[in-house]
Amino acid sequence: MNYSQLFKSGHLVIPSALLFHFKELFSSADDFLVWQFFLFQNTSKLDDVMPSQIAESIGKSKLQVEQSIDRLQIAGLLELKTIELAGEVDMIFDVTPTFEKLDQLANPEASPQSVVSKDTTLKSLVGDFERELGRMLSGFEIEDLQKTIQEDHTPVELVREALREAVFNNKTNWKYIQAILRNWRREGITSLAQVEAKREERDAMNRLPQQVTASDEFLGAMNLWKD
Repeated sequence: MNYSQLFKSGHLVIPSALLFHFKELFSSADDFLVWQFFLFQNTSKLDDVMPSQIAESIGKSKLQVEQSIDRLQIAGLLELKTIELAGEVDMIFDVTPTFEKLDQLANPEASPQSVVSKDTTLKSLVGDFERELGRMLSGFEIEDLQKTIQEDHTPVELVREALREAVFNNKTNWKYIQAILRNWRREGITSLAQVEAKREERDAMNRLPQQVTASDEFLGAMNLWKD
C-alpha cells in the first residue's frame, strides 16, 4: 500500500519520506507549516481552518498565509474540494495530492518522471525570482510564471535571462520581465544563444563611429571663408 492509499484509509502519520523529499515538494518551511494545518483538518473532526487562524498561530500575516496557500495549490499540493456533510455543502482543502506526489518521488519507476520534473523546475524558478527580486512572489505572479513555461513553452533559461536583464536594469518587477520576453518573441528569439547574438550585434552597432551631419546654417557660415 502506498502513501496516498494509507492516507485515504486514515492510517497515516507524516512519513519520513515527506521530510527527505521536502525540497522537491515545498518551496519553503512556512508553506510546509501552513500545509500541516490542512493535514490536521483532513485527519480530524475540525470543521474549518481559516487563514486568519493559521496566521495568528504561526506569527505570520493573513496575506502571507494566503500566499502560502496559493503556492501550495499551484504546486499541486492542495486541492479545493466540495464535500457534503449532514446535508450541508462545505469546501475544504484536500492534501491527498501531496501524498500522490510523494508516491511519484518515492517510486519514480511507477510514475511519469515528466510530472515531477515540471514541478521541480517551477519551484526552482520561483526560488530564483524570489531571491533576485528580494521578496516573495504573489499567487498571480507564480501562476503567470507557470503559464509562461508550460503553456507558452518559453524555455526556462530564457525566463532566467530575462530576470537577470531586469535586475541589471534595476527594473525588478514581473511586468517588466514579461515585456522583455514579449520583445524577444516578437524578434523571433527563442534561445539563450540568440539573446547573446542580439547583444553582440547591438554592442557592435554602438561601437561604430557616429556620422555627423552639418546644418545648412553651419555650411553657409563656412562658405564665407571661401575665396
